[in-house]
Amino acid sequence: GRSVYGSCPEQSLQEGFTNPRCVCSVPQVLKSCTEFIEKHGIVDGIYRLSGIASNIQKLRHEFDSEQIPDLTKDIYIQDIHCVGSLCKLYFRELPNPLLTYQLYEKFS
Repeated sequence: GRSVYGSCPEQSLQEGFTNPRCVCSVPQVLKSCTEFIEKHGIVDGIYRLSGIASNIQKLRHEFDSEQIPDLTKDIYIQDIHCVGSLCKLYFRELPNPLLTYQLYEKFS
């Protein structure tokens, strides 16, 4: 499968409408991570502090392998910041900003 990271959000949204297995238009990595953070991650600096790099990479690999990882494993509960870091990584690796270049003029 293709990597979840570095792909256009439009591609994920389009897949959500055309793939019968895809039940939402939000990329699964963001859906899973934000739901988990809302339930377990109400801690200081959840998006400000970074998780352990090896945990972030392990979690990224699981999502890239088209798995939905069990975020309730001790490794992720004990390093809740790695889940927030994975969300930040997703947005950082987008080929275009979320607020696209086409909108820049409207912001100035």
